[in-house]
Amino acid sequence: MKRATSKDVAKLAGVSQTTVSFVMNNTPNVSLSEETRKKVLDAANQLQYIPNSFARGLKTSQSKLLGVFLPTMDNPYYPMLMQYIEKYTARLGYSVILCCTYRNPEREKAYLDLCEEKHMDGVIYLFTPNWMKRVVQLSHTIPVVLLSEKSDDIPLNTISLNGFRCGYLVAKYLLDLGHKSIAFLMSSVSSVSLTRTKRLEGIRSAIRDAGLPPETLQVFTAPLGDSGQSEAEAGYSIMEQLLKRKDITAVIGVNDLVAFGALSCVLNSEDKRVPQDVSICGFDNIYLTTMTRPKITTVSYCTEALCELAVDMVLKATGDSDVLKLASEPQLIVRESTGPAPGTSGQCVSS
Repeated sequence: MKRATSKDVAKLAGVSQTTVSFVMNNTPNVSLSEETRKKVLDAANQLQYIPNSFARGLKTSQSKLLGVFLPTMDNPYYPMLMQYIEKYTARLGYSVILCCTYRNPEREKAYLDLCEEKHMDGVIYLFTPNWMKRVVQLSHTIPVVLLSEKSDDIPLNTISLNGFRCGYLVAKYLLDLGHKSIAFLMSSVSSVSLTRTKRLEGIRSAIRDAGLPPETLQVFTAPLGDSGQSEAEAGYSIMEQLLKRKDITAVIGVNDLVAFGALSCVLNSEDKRVPQDVSICGFDNIYLTTMTRPKITTVSYCTEALCELAVDMVLKATGDSDVLKLASEPQLIVRESTGPAPGTSGQCVSS
């Protein structure tokens, strides 16, 4: 008889695989009702489910080292994730090796070599690997978890940040406020960025579902030659050009830093106000979003719990052939930087 998987438990309990993982691993900092926990545990008992990666104790290790790959230190989002991971692994007696690639494939390759040389006990990627075949090969000897975007083509344990859902949430919110001319602002990136692609797909899907034409959304990307500028500077420079136009009423930054740059540009202008003339929002819920005036509307992923789950998945891996594909449940955080489209009725809701 085929052994039950977490996917089977999730289907029987009527919850997501992520919820099953949270329950079976007793992950802290996650708000789950007792009813939900009971449904998951009852389903697990009924299916005689034996957790492979979550219910067993930590495997015996030699190095007590984890490699964490991140693409940049410029965006506060990644140091925030590193802080969550390092704090949790320290409690478990592990040390973290920071592998910042600065979006350079050769640096990434060198760090992969280091992981093998040091016989690290696990690797966590905070972005989609450039050397996918190499990482998949590495996963046969060292547990690897992606905390990024899931893809059916990637045979690695993945916790998806659900970029599609994030984009959909933001776009639907703006459309409900009456915005029919929306700009999506992106900084220049030469390497793989599945997260950006998924967010853009989600935005376009919301526009289609609203019965609006594709022209409702316009995409603006900083020139690749400007890759030396920060993401906030990219948002600022693109917004400078948009201020010369009269049609854009809402701006979505590809992340909070780009949104911050766009907001700074508008606040420095003489004839535009946020959110009365233009609404601005982003993704990631970094600390800057609560320090600006107005505060920035954004999307949160319950990142601390997901970081701890990623660590648990790596440290408790058993070499199973089953590949886990989990997804976060993003939440829209409505603040002061968004409001009704000019000339429409409605009220700006902030938190």
